[in-house]
Amino acid sequence: MRLLSDACALMTRRWEKTEGWQSMLAPEISRRLGGGSAPPDDLPARALVASAMACLDAAIDAWTADNGTTPLSVLVDQAMGTLTGLRG
Repeated sequence: MRLLSDACALMTRRWEKTEGWQSMLAPEISRRLGGGSAPPDDLPARALVASAMACLDAAIDAWTADNGTTPLSVLVDQAMGTLTGLRG
């Protein structure tokens, strides 16, 4: 992960990969939310996928900074929990 952070070309590739995952996941999330065959610009689905990917990225950054001391799954759960705590 440190190598990815230090190399611009690798960071660009990571971003492209993340965008690809978002494009693939958003229609499925839309379907599961009851949107049926919603357009690819379905805002709730895209927002959920982008949020999940951001939580994963934040957890990976924390895991890397922590030298893997805390399990990545725990950090992902903590990041996702932060979003849950924002509901009003």
